[in-house]
Amino acid sequence: MRLILVHLLLLLSDGIIAQIKIEGAVKNSNAEPVAFANVLLYYKQDTLKIIQGTTTDSLGNFRFTQVQNAEFILKIHSIGYVSKQLVIESTNLPVLTLGTITIIENVQQLQTVSIVGKKPVIQQTNNGLVVNTDAVLTQQGGTAADILRGTPTVFVDADGNINLRGKTPLILINGRNSKLDNLNSIPATSIEKIEIITSPGSNYDAEAENGIINIIFKKKKTDGLNGAAVIGTGWGASWRFNSSAMMNYKRGAWNVGLSYDNRLAERTRNAEGTRVNFFLPTNYLLTQDRNDAREEAIHNLRSSIDYTKGKNAAGAEFLLGWQNEQNNETLFSTFQNQAGGFESKNRRFSDEGRKAKQAEIALKYERKLNKEQQLLNFNFSNSFSDGIERTNINSQYLTISNEQTGVPVLQRTSFNDKSSVSNIRVDYTQKMGKGLFESGYKALLRFFDSDFSQENDSNGVFTPIPSLTGKLEFREQVHAWYAQYKFRTKERWDFEFGLRGEQTINEGSVKSQQLNFDNNYYNQFYNLGTGYRLTGQQNLRLSLAKRINRPRLGQLNPFTDITDSLTQRSGNPELLPEISHNAELSHSFSFQKGNLLTRLYYRNSTNSILPFTELNTNGVLFTKPINAGTTNTTGLEMIFAYNIFSFWTSNISASVFNQQIDAKNIEADAVNNVWSWNAKWINDFTINKHFKIQVLSVYNSPVATIQGRTISVYNTDIAFQHKIWKEKARIGFIVTDVFNTQRSGIIWDTNDFSFQRIFKVDTRAALLTFAYTFGTTFKEKLMDNKFSND
Repeated sequence: MRLILVHLLLLLSDGIIAQIKIEGAVKNSNAEPVAFANVLLYYKQDTLKIIQGTTTDSLGNFRFTQVQNAEFILKIHSIGYVSKQLVIESTNLPVLTLGTITIIENVQQLQTVSIVGKKPVIQQTNNGLVVNTDAVLTQQGGTAADILRGTPTVFVDADGNINLRGKTPLILINGRNSKLDNLNSIPATSIEKIEIITSPGSNYDAEAENGIINIIFKKKKTDGLNGAAVIGTGWGASWRFNSSAMMNYKRGAWNVGLSYDNRLAERTRNAEGTRVNFFLPTNYLLTQDRNDAREEAIHNLRSSIDYTKGKNAAGAEFLLGWQNEQNNETLFSTFQNQAGGFESKNRRFSDEGRKAKQAEIALKYERKLNKEQQLLNFNFSNSFSDGIERTNINSQYLTISNEQTGVPVLQRTSFNDKSSVSNIRVDYTQKMGKGLFESGYKALLRFFDSDFSQENDSNGVFTPIPSLTGKLEFREQVHAWYAQYKFRTKERWDFEFGLRGEQTINEGSVKSQQLNFDNNYYNQFYNLGTGYRLTGQQNLRLSLAKRINRPRLGQLNPFTDITDSLTQRSGNPELLPEISHNAELSHSFSFQKGNLLTRLYYRNSTNSILPFTELNTNGVLFTKPINAGTTNTTGLEMIFAYNIFSFWTSNISASVFNQQIDAKNIEADAVNNVWSWNAKWINDFTINKHFKIQVLSVYNSPVATIQGRTISVYNTDIAFQHKIWKEKARIGFIVTDVFNTQRSGIIWDTNDFSFQRIFKVDTRAALLTFAYTFGTTFKEKLMDNKFSND
């Protein structure tokens, strides 16, 4: 409450002071806008104290508001350019327009890059957040999913499943749909940043019902030969190893890059579950104990080539990934009758092997046309994956004293997956009036072929089960057009209007089961946004949008997973898309030692795609996704960053939201209303210019499902980093899940059964990393300091 009152008092006090406005635009020697340049304003008589600081927008524009009339010094800094300083005389006008300010490239500076300011972990944008992965010390030996575990508003369970504001977000790789979107297979060391986009514009896919997570890979653009290498090793329940290497060469118009990374590990996972079957008196109580031993190997190779000259820019990117996983799982299941007596017990051993290969090619071309800020962009990409999964299952009945009884039951399953995602996109941008007009077309093409089978052993011969064997063929096309206009008034307002139309055409079949389905539909999606600058440091923003959530390929696949024969699951090829209407109101406030962001959001979804579980008469729980009525989500988020002392920076985020799920179309009493909240606290301690400590603490409360809730998840990570060899290298030591508390699970309560299953993965581990860079020198120091471009 004290923080909120201080926040409101500062807002009111700043708003009543009437002062002049100063505005202008920064461009380079080719008359191109310089985005994200640091612009600092000083009084002429005191050049040590910054009055205000800001960054230029995507058009190079900047603005200061409510500044006392005086003589000023204006300083402009941007990486790769010569710093510029201007003297500004006092004026009698309410608005002082400086016009276009030209800054020139600094060829020598490009050889040694100094980063302006201490790089923050989290940066705010108009559309959401940016996570700078190099600043997340606690997850340097992990994956993209591990990075997101410490990201505000994002929840990641023990298996790496991502949840943003109560739903699964759209995952993009370098801004495009891709088959390389498994965040558990992308090492953190290969990522430059992660964008969390909660209010995307019409130029993004409408398939972003609750937001977008965009993974941006590292790519150097400095002249000459530059490179970096990272190696890490550690121990959790067993050994872990990761490494990466990147090399880049730029000369003149050409820029060529090559990188490789891997992640090797042995992992363990344990699960304990209990279930009460209310109407099965002989199989009334089920208890289960499961132990997994996993070996995983992940490799990624990337290369790129770019050419820029004059008005033309072209580039190509190639990505290749392959992974192997071996999982040995032992599951003990015990049934008791309603009186508590022993009924049966079995041990089920599964030997599961997975192999997958992914590849992607992406091409781009940009042409600057004759008019100012008139651009034409063409992008094409194609990614495909080829995966195979084989599982051998041995089930053995046991006596109450764990002695084998009867003949073991042998089964095997297989799953072959070949799928592809292609993007064809054309975008046109042009300055129009006081703003920017954008329009374009995109074709998203997906295909999915999956051979699946389940076979049972009979006297040494495996025979397929017809109802569980077949081939799923799925084809989908999404053709989209969009148009949007953004503009800013001379006063404090900016506006955004967008419209997007999408035609979806899909069809699928499983011939062996005589199953055919198709779903063709056209939707239009609106996007409205407006921002108001309360003061030079405070902004309000409101956005409204309509979105869609199409069933993912895994949700459509009718293949039944029988690894746990008593708790089975499959997809549902009859799923319909989910439609939502979203609203978000945000307020940001920057002050001398930090910033505060608050966001209030609401989402109404119809045809909600949610998993639903039924208890069969044979005691088997069967789960598949269904279209479940409506879901209303209301939430409030806060992100607060503060420089407590010169050596201590703290970033705390909290989110509370209510999910009301109404699935009465499935069951008369299937209504669930749950409040959930989460909090994340990142503390950076800079002991000296070479040594840093980071502590990350996470808490996620239970989240609603149709039939119950998830359990709370919490953990603490700590990392140490020491720079050596004139800051060209660094040594890191990381301990994840220090107190070994991280776990995940579900609790369901229905009229037919109650069910609880808790998973514990070997998240506690100690990792040692070493990183080295050559060519470009990166320095985390303040240049002219005192300004952070959050």
